[in-house]
Amino acid sequence: MIGYWISFALLFPFILFAVPYSKIQSVKMFKIKLTPEMDKVANMRVVIMILYLWLWNFFYMAMFTNNMICKYIFGGLIMIIIFMDLGNAMSYPRQRNWLERWLMVQDFIVGTVLTVYLIYIIPNADVKEIVIPIVAAVYGGLLTLVGVILTIKKSDKDRKEDEIKKARPLFAYNMLRQEPKLDSVVQRVCISDSSEQLQDACDVYVELENSNLSAFEIKRVNHDSTWVKMEGNTTVLPSAKCLLNFRFIDNPNSLFLEVEDQLGNNYYYQLFVLFLGTKSSNGMALHTVREIKNITKEEIEMIMKEAK
Repeated sequence: MIGYWISFALLFPFILFAVPYSKIQSVKMFKIKLTPEMDKVANMRVVIMILYLWLWNFFYMAMFTNNMICKYIFGGLIMIIIFMDLGNAMSYPRQRNWLERWLMVQDFIVGTVLTVYLIYIIPNADVKEIVIPIVAAVYGGLLTLVGVILTIKKSDKDRKEDEIKKARPLFAYNMLRQEPKLDSVVQRVCISDSSEQLQDACDVYVELENSNLSAFEIKRVNHDSTWVKMEGNTTVLPSAKCLLNFRFIDNPNSLFLEVEDQLGNNYYYQLFVLFLGTKSSNGMALHTVREIKNITKEEIEMIMKEAK
């Protein structure tokens, strides 16, 4: 018995130092750079883990002293914590690695075994017969509740994905063989920032024709490694047309367009231009767009980096 008490006493300082040490080693091993907020959250989890392991140590004490009251107090608390964590984890589904999935399975097994053990050691058979259906009903209700929560979250996720798909810009473009003139037909014009001063630039005109699905906003054009805001008729309504005009000096293969849908999601496109063999009314080389290719922001950054 003395050996049990010695191990019980030694486990408290061991846990107190082992848990923070494991956190420090994990940060070094995986080379994680913690921000002040992340470090604060990590320290809070260290404190919670220390208290949780100390609770297991008290349950260990209750086992070797065969104290029935302490078994139910500490074992019940451990069981509640385990199933609360599992409930929270299942209520907020996300992509987890193999270690996280294994730990969830391990917690479920430990919680189930602990429940069975606490029911098994009930000395009164009549009480045991009453407790078993109550526990089964509670666990069944918890599993049903988790299932309902997961179903609701899945439906909500599917709805949001459908909204994103419906709001995604879908438009075509019309190549222009000559510089367009503003008249009663062509009135919606989106141009690059008027404060931009370019010399020896090339003038680009293209007509965007939106689908009838959703509206979108033309935010910026990237030319000569610089993002430039757009002005004028930046909002393109469903089934509407808009004349897009911007300029560039060099590198016609590094022209990009950024648009935003009604939900605030940004989309990027690479623009490929075609020289029309003439000059615009401003004396600049006249171009139109011959191809628009969907692209990601990361791909744009890679192209711009290679261009430098």
